Amino acid sequence: MRDAVWPTDEDAAHIAADVFRKKLVSQRLYTKKRHRDQEITPQIEFDLRTWTESGKAPYDYFHFKHNTLPMKKLRQRFAEANPELDGLTRYVSQRGNWVNIPEHVEKRLHKTLDRGERLAASQISLSETIDLLEHNGHYPFIKNRSRERELIKKQIPEHIAELFPVARSVERHFVLHVGPTNSGKTHEAITDCEQAETGVYLAPLRLLAMEEAERMNRDGVPCSMVTGEEERLIPGAMHMASTIEMMSEERLYDVAVIDECQMIADRDRGWAWTQAVLGIAAKTVHVCMAPEAQALVTALIEECGDTWEVVTHHRATPLEMEGGGFVFPRDVRAGDALVVFSRKSVLQAASILEDEGRRVSVIYGALPYDARRAETMKFLSGETDVVVATDAIGMGMNLPIKRIVFLETDKFDGMRHRDLTPAEIKQIAGRAGRRGFAEKGLVTSSFNRSLIAEGLAAGVEPLEKARVSMPRFLVNMDSRLSQTIQDWQGLPDDGLYLKTDMTRAFHLCVWLEVNCELTKTDMLRAVTIPFDENDLGMWALWRHAMKNYDKGRPILDGFERVAYQPGDGLDRLEKKYRTLDLMYYLQRSLGENETYADEEKRDILGCKAEVADAIIRRLKKAKRVYRRCRICGAKLPWNDPYSVCDACYQAGKAGARH
Repeated sequence: MRDAVWPTDEDAAHIAADVFRKKLVSQRLYTKKRHRDQEITPQIEFDLRTWTESGKAPYDYFHFKHNTLPMKKLRQRFAEANPELDGLTRYVSQRGNWVNIPEHVEKRLHKTLDRGERLAASQISLSETIDLLEHNGHYPFIKNRSRERELIKKQIPEHIAELFPVARSVERHFVLHVGPTNSGKTHEAITDCEQAETGVYLAPLRLLAMEEAERMNRDGVPCSMVTGEEERLIPGAMHMASTIEMMSEERLYDVAVIDECQMIADRDRGWAWTQAVLGIAAKTVHVCMAPEAQALVTALIEECGDTWEVVTHHRATPLEMEGGGFVFPRDVRAGDALVVFSRKSVLQAASILEDEGRRVSVIYGALPYDARRAETMKFLSGETDVVVATDAIGMGMNLPIKRIVFLETDKFDGMRHRDLTPAEIKQIAGRAGRRGFAEKGLVTSSFNRSLIAEGLAAGVEPLEKARVSMPRFLVNMDSRLSQTIQDWQGLPDDGLYLKTDMTRAFHLCVWLEVNCELTKTDMLRAVTIPFDENDLGMWALWRHAMKNYDKGRPILDGFERVAYQPGDGLDRLEKKYRTLDLMYYLQRSLGENETYADEEKRDILGCKAEVADAIIRRLKKAKRVYRRCRICGAKLPWNDPYSVCDACYQAGKAGARH
């Protein structure tokens, strides 16, 4: 056996890949769903793309019953390479033990095949898998989908910019404000916007849209505010502040401001920045962004045939990593902003600080604008001297922060827990050292200091691709909207552009096609309404509204009025606020022409104001919420991953031994 010739991992990979390819073109195919085999469906391409985007290989998507052929071929190859072993059953090992040859060979070949399959999985691409599926006679719909994709490609112009004819009719000049966080980019752009006869500010967050609308109104420039969840229309206003998704392609402006344009590469929302750069119809367009976005944005502008200039901004105060360690809560001092990455962590850390005698403001993404502004004003006025916040603090929050302290250095990004990237570290850390309040900005971390220090010092790779969404005119294709979405997703990415992920829209669309009879235009509007479909209450509300619309009833018919009730806790109040957001969005998007639409919207806004006020009051109590041991009730450290204290854990271990 010492001289036996064994198949290599590459041999096993070649065999496994060859068998896989032959099965794809000839057999009925199954995947494992909910612990049972399910035959592939017409949405196979969409499912495969979703599968691969989560980091998995197409090879692993399919489940072949009794897939013994690769092992059989591997045994055959071993037998052909070692004819002298034919008929032998045992041999004596170097240690003098009898070894069963068939068992030894089988065990080693299985290990080789396992490694070979992993190698094969890394070699077979998504595009090759789809090409092979087109030749499988059991599934003609795959080839049909390929033909539909070709039709879509013919509908889309060679240059994406041509999809925005109004913007193409305007001679646009771009002013690119390039610089790090806290360098005054947006301030300069907004000042120019205020001086124009007509202007629009396109914000990454509704919080910023509201802040800039308030700023312009304070400065004597009437400015309306429009987001999907709220409107504040000022009679006669010639200026508008809105979230970037609400941009109008048809309206002409003298000056437009596009803020935080490095978001153009964002997997979920980047399309809105691409749409704004290509499609805003304004004579002067100010674009505020981090340096890594400059090359990509200028390439898009050149594709449009517009002119541009760059204004480079620098921080007025230096930013540096503070020496020494940091122990929470002992080393907290006035002017600190402590950064964590969940609402739960924000409230627990704030509770610990309140116990230490600190006066604390809290900021996290789920807070309504009014509540977030109230917490901000407390810090600005000196009523509180420390902020505990999520990364919501990293975008547009101009607070007099002296030091950023990372209490956590990893986050859940919607798909997985991962370390912060250098771009995220710079964005958050840059909030330290606001001009006029500190001579320099300091940054530290309670642990994993090397990650933060390296992130601050690291260069950020230039962005290479701008996200694009499916053009709306494709609803006119002669196929179901879900199929059109699937075909759009199946097109190859080209040039400067990368398609945005439409998995959510696709699945909502499939539900609508089964349960409602809407036009494809209405369907596309419905599936792009933002809400958390994983929240059962929100999912039920959206479905109810869709059925109302389908039957010609008022969009919110049968809904109970959502309002503040005495005794509502913080969780319930925040849930009510999200529900009211969705109700307003539904009324505005699909119920705008109803007889009582304006009254409905006014009532919703009134309820939102009441709930926001209640949240502001509740936050005072929420800063006194502690995690406690489920056995003895003792307070647990704010970031303790366990539900029992050390004393109870040790007592339990001692009891188990006895």
